[in-house]
Formats: sequence, structure tokens, C-alpha cells
Amino acid sequence: MKPKPVDLIWNITRQCPWDCAICCVDAVPLRTFETHAHPPELSYGEKLAVLDNLSGFAPKIDISGGDPLALPEALSLIEECARRFGPANVTITATGATLGHLSQDFAARHIGELNFTYDMPEAPDAETRPRRYASANLSAARAFVQTGLKLRAECPLTTKNVAPHQLERVYLDLHGAGVQTLLVTRMFPVGRGRIHASLMPSPGQYRTAVARLRQLEAQHGRPKIKLQCALRYFDTSRQAANPCDLLHLSLGLMPDGTLLASPWAYGLHGQPLDESWVLGNLAQTPLSSILASERARYYQAHLDDNFGHCKIFAWLGSKRETSLERIFDATDPLLAV
Repeated sequence: MKPKPVDLIWNITRQCPWDCAICCVDAVPLRTFETHAHPPELSYGEKLAVLDNLSGFAPKIDISGGDPLALPEALSLIEECARRFGPANVTITATGATLGHLSQDFAARHIGELNFTYDMPEAPDAETRPRRYASANLSAARAFVQTGLKLRAECPLTTKNVAPHQLERVYLDLHGAGVQTLLVTRMFPVGRGRIHASLMPSPGQYRTAVARLRQLEAQHGRPKIKLQCALRYFDTSRQAANPCDLLHLSLGLMPDGTLLASPWAYGLHGQPLDESWVLGNLAQTPLSSILASERARYYQAHLDDNFGHCKIFAWLGSKRETSLERIFDATDPLLAV
């Protein structure tokens, strides 16, 4: 039988050179990581146990953080993932502060795609990004274009960057750098973003932003616009399949091995958003066993209860009695209007 595909967004560390106000995992700045109280992170041997526990699946692994390249063993882990699952199934999401640790030759041989955030090319706003965060990311990433590596920029839309002229600058900067794909995402009020929920755009702002980016794509051809699953149904509701890829395809793995039903299910201080999002520990238990658990089966049975709704936003907006039921409520504010 053909192995079941799964996308695993693996935040291997909370360490990060940056201190973004809207960090969705509440990453810890490198300068304070050693003195900062945080959940333990997996040893290298435990990380290899995670790979062992993916047996029977066909995983695509996005190694992220924090900034994964801040870890000394990151390159060894990337190499091992490529050996087991093939370079085309290994993605790195990093920042300009550490991409110098990744040689062009190593990247060409071991990873299929490089992801980075580019959402604020103008002077920074203290509510979103540190100075030069986005521009440093683009500058470091563009060096990999000549290797033939796929580059994907990610742009979370906030009230600070949805104006058409700002999006045009973002798009044209990426076009000039040769970036192939732009993933447009929602701003999630999770991690440190929980205290900046006022930065979430309105439905009208989202529609205007997506329309402008599509105009730019039609005019320039590249980068291709890709909408995050949390925006797809809002953009067009005529879809036979549920665009939400939670659990049936996409999972999130925390630095301590905790497996989340959604890679966005983070609260403050590196903790799960809520216990209802926790499926198990992938460093200790095979994925096949975790997905056969009672909680995972409950998820599977209810995935289409709120067809098209982002389950993170549904959970945040629901007033249902139990936390698990809230995940499957039709309360995503982009659709519940």
C-alpha cells in the first residue's frame, strides 16, 4: 500500500536571532535563550527518533523554528531527513540572520525549497517586525536563486501591510529577486501574536489585498500567488474538498516533540494553545499509533463540521462548552459573517 503523505511543520527550536512582536510561536531571542525558562528541547538522538516514528508515511518536512539554523546540529538533521525522505521532501524556513550557515552547494543537494518571511519592506513598525528583519531575509535568500533552488516567500497580512502600495512593493521586490512563490497568509493571534489581535485585517482588507496581489501576478508572472489554506475558502467557496488541511495532511511538531493537530496551535511561552490541540509526543510514539488514538479519531470524524473554516480561528471564536468541540465550530470570523 502506498505510504500516506503528511506535511510536518517541525519547529526544532524556539531560539531565534529576532524578536518579532507577532511571532506565532513566541520564539526566544538568542541573547536570552540560555537564561530564559522554556520547555526542554529534543536532543539530536530524540530528533532521530522522530524520524524513526514516521515509518509507514511519506512525509514532507518543513524544518522551522524559531530559526532552525541557530542550532549547531541543524545541518546534520537536514542531511538525515534528505537521506531518508529525499531532498524534494525537505523544506527549510529560516531567517537572514542564519542563512549564511547554509552553503549553496549543501542546499542544492539536501533541500527542495527555502522559505522565508517577507512582509515589511518599508521602515518597520514596532508592532510587527524588528528593523531590517524582512530585508535581511530577502537579501540572504536571493543568493540561492542561482542554484535552482525553489524559493517561497511568506507574507502574513496585517493592518500594517495590506495597503495596495505596500503590497506592490513587497511583490516587486520578490519579483526582482527571482522568487518563484509568494504564500499569502493570515495573521494568527497565537504565540506572541495573541497580544496583537488588533493587527488582524478586516474581511474587506483581505479581499482587497488578495485582489491586488493577483493583479500583480497577472502583470508580472512571478512570483506565483499561493493562498494559505485559511484563506482559500474565503477567497472562493466553490470547492468540492475542504481546503483546511489540518490533521488529514498537515501537523505541527513542537521543539519538545509534542505533536499538534495544527502547526499554529501555539500559546504564549512556547506552550500549546490548549490541551485539546495535543495529539501525543512524536519522539516517543510512532505517528501511526498517535493517529489511531481516540482524540485523533474524534478529529477525523469532525473535520468537515465547519467546512472551510480555519479551525484555529474557530476555536478562538467559539463559545461551545468543551474545548475540543470549539475546534469544529463554524466561528471563523472571515466566514461567519
